[in-house]
Amino acid sequence: MTRRFLFTVDLDRDVNIQLEGRPEAGSIDRGQGTAPRFASAERGLHLLLDLLDDIGMKATFFVEGRTAQTIDCSVLSGHCIGFHGYDHEDMAKLDDPLPAMSEGYRAVKDNVSAPVCFRAPYMSADDRTFDALRQLGIRHDSSVYSDPGTAPYDISGITEHPVAKGRDRAGRTIAAYLWPLHEGKRIPSDYVELALSSGDNDFILATHTWHLVERRDSGPMSGEDVRRNLSDVREALTGIIDSGYRPSGMV
Repeated sequence: MTRRFLFTVDLDRDVNIQLEGRPEAGSIDRGQGTAPRFASAERGLHLLLDLLDDIGMKATFFVEGRTAQTIDCSVLSGHCIGFHGYDHEDMAKLDDPLPAMSEGYRAVKDNVSAPVCFRAPYMSADDRTFDALRQLGIRHDSSVYSDPGTAPYDISGITEHPVAKGRDRAGRTIAAYLWPLHEGKRIPSDYVELALSSGDNDFILATHTWHLVERRDSGPMSGEDVRRNLSDVREALTGIIDSGYRPSGMV
């Protein structure tokens, strides 16, 4: 049996941060305040799409509503499209997540295509989030961390596609999000090994487009660092594929 490899990408504002007392997220202050910005997300998107085209694989993009209204997302044609809130809200902290989720859904539908899946910002979802998804007609979600090898499972009519989180051979915690790779704290083979620990089940790998060109801890990358980052992502993706995984969209 060929195992599915779901490469998922959160397309949202640059280096998102939670703002105290406000539901919407900002961007980390680089000297111009915390208002959301999108330049790194857009630049990283085009670099990532070029890489995916070169490899010959499709991805699942979880697009934030305001990002869909701000940058040209028509380039996502052919990829699986999900949504990611409207203003990167923490759904579990909202009195009612449905309005924000509805607004995000509509923005992605109007500017990209009708989304077929969802990922909660900050991987923060609760029963009300899944109820809102049912009301919006969405039946696929990827907002939960689970042990490697956990198969997709049902949450009251929603198919949950969990993101693996476990320990590496040194006993350190590792999740199937590439941010430590982008920050120079992991190497590509760590994620190949995590995929292999998932047995015969799907493996989901996640990243953000902005993180291809900007580090959370030190800001925009140099041209050399961007090229190295892209090379590391390519090595991780092709290593997982060469291990017997078939690239696939979530739906």
